[in-house]
Amino acid sequence: MKAIFRFLALSIFLFSVTNLYSEVPKHSEMDKTLLATWNKTFPVPYTKILKRDLAEKGVLYYRKNSKRSVYIYSYSVFLPLYVEQNEKPVKKDDNGREVKLKLIYDPSSKDEKYTIELGEFDEMYDAKGIIRWIR
Repeated sequence: MKAIFRFLALSIFLFSVTNLYSEVPKHSEMDKTLLATWNKTFPVPYTKILKRDLAEKGVLYYRKNSKRSVYIYSYSVFLPLYVEQNEKPVKKDDNGREVKLKLIYDPSSKDEKYTIELGEFDEMYDAKGIIRWIR
């Protein structure tokens, strides 16, 4: 009887954990969302994604405060140099720079579910809020 109870409890636990992980999109699935969010946030577009998952640990499930947790995706994109012509940005040559950013997915937000923060995620500074890395 104990063996059956343990098996059922383990099955329910694994099923609930699997559902949690399946609801979290992977980096490759978030590429279109990154582009749309970038275009809403910044006036000039990036040309390509150089690298996904900079820490190579997956998606970070992070606690912002006691009531709100978010998923953080890290990217490196190529942003070309632009010049202004007739009040519009025009790409200048193939020169540019690498920009590291975090795409933040907040499923509980009613206004903006996706935001972008520039810069790398510093694990040491934000170690208290880290809940877990999800592959």
